[in-house]
Amino acid sequence: MNMSSRISAEPRRILIVNPIWPHASHTARAANVVIYELVAEMAKRPGLKVGFLKLSTSAMTARNDAEEAGAQALRALGVEFLEPLVCPTPAERPSRLDFWLFPKESYFYPEAPKRALATAAAMAFRPDMVFIPWSETATSLFADVPVKKFAYYGNPDAKSGRARAEFARAHGGSLLNYVAHRVSLARMERFHLATMKRYDYLGDVAANDAEYYARHGHPNAFYIRNLWIDRFGTSWRAQRAQERTDPFVICGSVGKLDGTANTQGLEIMGREVVPELRRAMAGRAFEVHIYGAGVLNPIVANYLKVPEVRMRGFVDDIDGEIATAPVFMCLNNGSRYKVGHTRYLHAWSLGACVIAHRDVALSMPEMVSGENCLLGGSAAEIADMVRAVADDPNLRRRMGEAGYRTFIEKFTAPPVVDLILATTREQALV
Repeated sequence: MNMSSRISAEPRRILIVNPIWPHASHTARAANVVIYELVAEMAKRPGLKVGFLKLSTSAMTARNDAEEAGAQALRALGVEFLEPLVCPTPAERPSRLDFWLFPKESYFYPEAPKRALATAAAMAFRPDMVFIPWSETATSLFADVPVKKFAYYGNPDAKSGRARAEFARAHGGSLLNYVAHRVSLARMERFHLATMKRYDYLGDVAANDAEYYARHGHPNAFYIRNLWIDRFGTSWRAQRAQERTDPFVICGSVGKLDGTANTQGLEIMGREVVPELRRAMAGRAFEVHIYGAGVLNPIVANYLKVPEVRMRGFVDDIDGEIATAPVFMCLNNGSRYKVGHTRYLHAWSLGACVIAHRDVALSMPEMVSGENCLLGGSAAEIADMVRAVADDPNLRRRMGEAGYRTFIEKFTAPPVVDLILATTREQALV
């Protein structure tokens, strides 16, 4: 065997970096599940050697039972776990004068001065590529690693802050605080965009956010699909036979109640959609169930203090709740804050009939009204869609079946990893 053949036969090395342990237990949050699925699928591919580097702000990096089970499963697939990289958050804060007159990157990204430490930790694995899913901290920290870098990204860093500032101002917040917040976020955005341009590949899980990065000059920003786990196969069909239709149950939201998108989506739910549901569902009892931990914004909470809304909090079996609710309705993208969400995929994975605001397709263009979901442009239209599927079980089942097919074909780990590796094929990563 000549030297070039021997070198080409060596596995390509991908280092995955994140501040959370990947696992896919029923108690996992979306980020744990997505990262686990990505790591596991890459580890299954021939010709790849996958490493995982955990970031931590303290030396206390012990895993809980679910995290340990996830690590063991990934080790069985050949994943090499490196020693966690401990980067304590600096205690020193800039003076108010320095923050406003002499802004530095470290004021917004305190991990930035430790990039040399991060580079050394990464290069110990001898990676051909560093892959960072869903982490602002890791993306900033590893920006100087001298190999190909792939950011599998979500919301642009300043976007959520702007949405929260606009929400506060629209609900009586101080104009001075709003202006100060916007100025600060504009500076953060400048540093963030400069960092992202150091990444060879920027795949964003929302099409509209991929366009944002492209508009701001990233040479290789593109839409890449989000993903979820196919935990149950088609066993959800048996649960669908037990749908809760009297009263007609609508799964109205899942996830942290105080999240940026949930706050705005739940305001739309209580202020606009529930009143329209009373009209559309006249003569038929219905309930909107809201799931998730956290504390609602008081203004939003007042809109939801109505007999038709049930605040369920955290539930042990969220899969069973979704699988037996005739409708999964999420209105988050009806606000100005339009981002990608795994919750639609979670619902599709359980055969749910998804009803949402039509602007969700700006982030996830695979969601097509009348094909795999129902998308409305107004509260009245959305409420009428709920009544239509309440009266037509076959319609909601067709949407659920089509949604599941779309999920399997496009939003599970195999097709997403296919795209990641195809995008980087010129670096011989497949």
